[in-house]
Amino acid sequence: MPRFFVKNPHPKETSLPSDEKKEDIKEDLTQDDDHIKTFLTWTAASRPYRKKDRSYFTTVAIIVILLILISILAREFLLVGVLLAFAFVIYVLGFVPPEDVEYKISGQGITIGDHFYFWDDLDSFWFSEKDGQKLLYVLTNLRFPAQLMILLGPTSEEQVKKIVARFLPFQEIPPRTLMDKWAEGLQKHFPLENPHR
Repeated sequence: MPRFFVKNPHPKETSLPSDEKKEDIKEDLTQDDDHIKTFLTWTAASRPYRKKDRSYFTTVAIIVILLILISILAREFLLVGVLLAFAFVIYVLGFVPPEDVEYKISGQGITIGDHFYFWDDLDSFWFSEKDGQKLLYVLTNLRFPAQLMILLGPTSEEQVKKIVARFLPFQEIPPRTLMDKWAEGLQKHFPLENPHR
């Protein structure tokens, strides 16, 4: 059976892009580069840490023992297990220094060690100080973690503020929840460490 080939009456035109198109392509590539660009990288501890003295561990031990005795009298044995686990966590956090992690701020979001957070998942930011260390707090739209706590280490606060403010609103007055106020009041009236050391 014979085959017939029909010539395409409208062949595809192959033309080089004009100068205007070339400029548009360059501009798009520049914007893409800025979008994936890493603005700042530094290494610091994963959490604030200050070596605790003996009075801190003694006070925690006394409080936990009293709460365990009350729980045993109330026959709340599950609570005893929770209190022992809580005491262990306090001991580890107070005794073992944190490891160093790498922090990155890029056009896509914030990286903390192996965890990455897109700018769309973040809400706002502010700065604070804890145990003599500068911290960047970032409120998230996630259920967990509700906020990110980033140690600035050797990095300048102004430098970080300048970059992060391009993507998130800055809060002049840090938000304080009822739990924060309660914890501050408790720490003020019942300090776990000897203030005169």
